[in-house]
Amino acid sequence: MKRSLLVMYVLLITSFLTVGILAAEDTGKMVTATGKVTSVDPEGKAITISVKTGSSEMMDVGTIVNADTKVKAKGKPVALNDIKEGDTVTTRYLKSDNLYAKEVTKK
Repeated sequence: MKRSLLVMYVLLITSFLTVGILAAEDTGKMVTATGKVTSVDPEGKAITISVKTGSSEMMDVGTIVNADTKVKAKGKPVALNDIKEGDTVTTRYLKSDNLYAKEVTKK
């Protein structure tokens, strides 16, 4: 009886840990999105792009731009205020509670 309770307890803990690890992997995933810039806030350090999600559906993706974010145009470093509404950009960001851009590249 004690042995079966111990086995059940170990299995239960293992399942909780596995679910937690899987959730953490999804949260810390790098994501790439390409679309047209709908807004740039150089003061607040944010950029929002409109991304096509389906045949005709669009979704806005906003990311936070910080000192670690690499902003480029035609392969060369630029300031965030060099990116304008209507530009097509590709953003790579870390999927977490907040979306922190690692790279913003203007096409």
